[in-house]
Amino acid sequence: MVLTPDLAREWLDPATPKERAEQMVLHQGERAEAFEWFKVDTAVGNVRNKGPGLIQPAP
Repeated sequence: MVLTPDLAREWLDPATPKERAEQMVLHQGERAEAFEWFKVDTAVGNVRNKGPGLIQPAP
């Protein structure tokens, strides 16, 4: 789930009603189509691995 900074603050606020938080997630988050998706190497799944190469698309 990806929210704007203002919506994220509202979503995290303990005073935000549960119903409002649910509606934010269901209707106000960024849709999957807003992102570019690609496969990455399996090394991404290992917390010991570091470096900029981890975010390169897999061949």
